[in-house]
Amino acid sequence: MSVVPPAAGDLVRARRVRLGLSQRVAARACGVPQSMLSRIETGRTQPSIATLQRILEGLGAEIHVEVRATPSGDDGRERQRSLWLNRAVAGEIARDPDRAIAVARDNIARWRTVHGPHPSVVAALDRWEEIIGDGIDVAIATLTGQSEEAEDLRQNSPFAGVLSPEDRAQALTAFRTWWQSRQVEQHVPPAAAR
Repeated sequence: MSVVPPAAGDLVRARRVRLGLSQRVAARACGVPQSMLSRIETGRTQPSIATLQRILEGLGAEIHVEVRATPSGDDGRERQRSLWLNRAVAGEIARDPDRAIAVARDNIARWRTVHGPHPSVVAALDRWEEIIGDGIDVAIATLTGQSEEAEDLRQNSPFAGVLSPEDRAQALTAFRTWWQSRQVEQHVPPAAAR
């Protein structure tokens, strides 16, 4: 099954414009008719994954397809744990932004050498550099956001090491306490809840 996100045309257009290419030049580089590129960019046509891949490769970009399945019995604990921990990191960033940003930039530089052959990690690091460049408020919003992008980026957060081991342990202990109380509240029999 070839399902392409509805915003694929926006991605193609943004990449072409970023490169400063006309549709005609971009279409030639991608090996597709200019009329097709126009229809894709305006959303009148949704390309197959193969066509989108060919276009993006022609524009010097990559496409990564990820299929996610939610494990049965997933109660969201790991997502909530990550969010909880990153809220503590956000507090530390607000308290000492210069140190936190320096740690993040050092991690990004180091991880680039370690994860060079892994395009998805490099893409996340690129995105984190953009976010950090946009300001502390954007970094904090990403760390504490509940969008799919924020969840994905938290998996490769460059803010590792911003919390001291003691602060991290304290945040995780607080999370466990909160999670357990949440589980108890959600399993109260209906008659007892009245």
